[in-house]
Amino acid sequence: MTGIPRWVILLMGLALVAFGFAAHMGWIRDPSLAKSDYVGTIDVSAEDAKLYRAVPFEWRVNSRAGAFKGDDTAYVRIDTSGERPTLCGWLRIDGTGNAIRAARWLSEARLVVGSFKVTALFIAPVEKSPGGGLNAGCLRLDGDERPAQDTPLALEGSPVQE
Repeated sequence: MTGIPRWVILLMGLALVAFGFAAHMGWIRDPSLAKSDYVGTIDVSAEDAKLYRAVPFEWRVNSRAGAFKGDDTAYVRIDTSGERPTLCGWLRIDGTGNAIRAARWLSEARLVVGSFKVTALFIAPVEKSPGGGLNAGCLRLDGDERPAQDTPLALEGSPVQE
């Protein structure tokens, strides 16, 4: 009985290692997403909070306890004042299971910004209020996209595992 030649197994192993390295280096990206980098957080004052727009969304999470869904709202700002446009956002959580599930769903969702998409992972779950120590997560766009500050925003995504 003949099996798979050793050189085929070795070649498959090398291909797997190369794929893992490329993914780790960021060379393999979702082609539907605009190029962007997480740049950290920014303090949001009560006055700055007026510049953020409400982006309602419906989340869906599956777990051993069952399937859960609900509605929530993220707050997102498009800042075009710098060399590269920046998106900043937050999601208010109150410690309930539903708020935590909404944050979990956002970790794999996409933010549709006009004609392109970015990962919604930058949207920071926060317990504080604007002016009271709230820090929004920020994402810098690295491609040629320069959305206007009033560009339509929407969140989309599939159900996620808890």
